[in-house]
Amino acid sequence: MARFVVFSVALLAVACAAFGQTSADSTVPAAQISPTYLSSTPAAIFPVAPHNDVTIEWWYLNANLHTSSGRHLALIGSFFRFGNASGMIAKDSKIKAQQSHYLIYAITDIDTKKHYTYSFGDRNTLELLQQATTMALEANPDNARLANLVSLLDQGQFPAPTRLIGRPCVVQSMPFSASYGPFNSVAAVAGAQNTFALRLGGAGNAMANLTFTGLKTPMLVNGNGNTGLRVRSDMKYVSLTRDRVEGTVDTGSGAQQATGEGWFDHQWGNSWTTQSAGWDWWGVQLANGTDILFFRQLNLKTGKPFFPCATFEDSSGYQVTTHNIQFKTDVSSIWKSPTTGVSYPLKWTVTFPDQHVTLNISPYMSDQEMPVLANGGAIWEGACPVDSYVNGVSVPGVAYMELVGYNSPAIRASLSSPTSN
Repeated sequence: MARFVVFSVALLAVACAAFGQTSADSTVPAAQISPTYLSSTPAAIFPVAPHNDVTIEWWYLNANLHTSSGRHLALIGSFFRFGNASGMIAKDSKIKAQQSHYLIYAITDIDTKKHYTYSFGDRNTLELLQQATTMALEANPDNARLANLVSLLDQGQFPAPTRLIGRPCVVQSMPFSASYGPFNSVAAVAGAQNTFALRLGGAGNAMANLTFTGLKTPMLVNGNGNTGLRVRSDMKYVSLTRDRVEGTVDTGSGAQQATGEGWFDHQWGNSWTTQSAGWDWWGVQLANGTDILFFRQLNLKTGKPFFPCATFEDSSGYQVTTHNIQFKTDVSSIWKSPTTGVSYPLKWTVTFPDQHVTLNISPYMSDQEMPVLANGGAIWEGACPVDSYVNGVSVPGVAYMELVGYNSPAIRASLSSPTSN
């Protein structure tokens, strides 16, 4: 755990150097956060092309699947790209600027309660860490943890369980593809609009080979796609919230045909990279065809939430955004990871008064923690059933929930309070 904390500070301090610290208490004036309505554009193309002039960019996919033998599986995969030569590194820094790539994915067997997680970084990420931690060790020569980390990186290894991507990562626009080594990629399918092929795996790993086909209008999160922390326009966020998913999944007993529904996010810009903010995030798919993407940011220094945001999209593609959200956690649902010691609140009731919607969300299984190279070494990212009430009528659904920053002392202290808005 300690090694991850040191790593987190080194990596994200570098990533944010050119932009300074984001104010975790920045908010949009009340006059600008009334519900925003968008007209449906069914023919819209989902914007997945990469951006070479931003600090961070990622392509994130999740799915709830059922195999031909009746197994319930869930998965997430997230392809990250950090930095650019002109913006990632401060001009007075001794660290060499380079674009770095990082991948996490997980396949969860809901029926057997098995959770397979993977974390990979490319050589550019490794070299960036070498430079950052070496400089940190020069400033703190008696820090044994830093010394151990430098030694590990000098041997060409990441802190476990992250592994090195042995080949250069390639991201291209026309046609879109992001290939992170020989086994992991997401790419547009030629001749098919809003259709993407996802490959996750490698020797000895749980594997997936799936096609995601968008079924709805791409969502502009927050009404216009702007979700920056310091300045709203400095982060763009779009989502393909309802996809038909089909292909094969192999958790070690051979590939099985699987079908279900999925979700595809694309986010890019110069926010959401700072060590001062975590977040709670949900992607919800209801049985009535409504999808809801909502989140709130968390100030890691104070434990206070800020910037609550929800975007609804109904079955026709009609979208509405609101910031009037009530969050309530069940303190009895707090789960402490046996691996990292981090505690996460796993049962939530979330109410959207303007939409007359209440969601009750809890996970299929508690242990869906994901090891990462930042944010304290792990996040909680998992599949959940949803019991919702829409205008008083019960509507079932599914969701993915992501909890980031819960290693923060201030966030830990806030867990004793069951309600926060």
